[in-house]
Amino acid sequence: MLTIDGLKEALRNAQSEIEANKDTLTDLDRAIGDGDHGINMSRGFEAVVSVLDEDYDSLGALSKKVGMTLMAKVGGAAGPLYGSAFVKAATAFGDAEEADFALVKSALEEGAAAIKARGKSEVGQKTMVDVWEPFLNELNDSDDYVAKLDELVQNTEDMKATKGRASYFGDNSRGTIDPGAMSSAIVLKAIMKEVG
Repeated sequence: MLTIDGLKEALRNAQSEIEANKDTLTDLDRAIGDGDHGINMSRGFEAVVSVLDEDYDSLGALSKKVGMTLMAKVGGAAGPLYGSAFVKAATAFGDAEEADFALVKSALEEGAAAIKARGKSEVGQKTMVDVWEPFLNELNDSDDYVAKLDELVQNTEDMKATKGRASYFGDNSRGTIDPGAMSSAIVLKAIMKEVG
């Protein structure tokens, strides 16, 4: 069951993991992008943590605040994508003060749909969609979500990017894990851990 405090804890854990992997995210993005993903995600989640001490009366209110904060603080493409995901998830959470597995999955599916719509991207283009959509499509409450997310991130290594800045690298984009896929896995792992 995901509670308001649980989602706050998930976001704090996501911030810690992003900070610990900041250099890796930046190095991956330097190889196939503009090299700022780790820096942008670090700045965005630091801003998210700064709003977690406020009082929220629902998961929807908290998720919306997180989304708006990420849109305002994360540069590049990642800010609007992650921001849209949390704002759309807020609609699914609504006034709920806690969410079972089915509601969390539904909210994350709304988030994934927002990422696809905002980025105009599909599975197989070497983007964060390659983690969000297949993860949620196949997710059951008894799954080893950590192993599943790690596998999906690893799968992006051999893909040729056909969307976003990485697509400029063509075949040379193969051999590098997509940094957005990696940061997506960090965020999703943190949330799923709190669902129990």
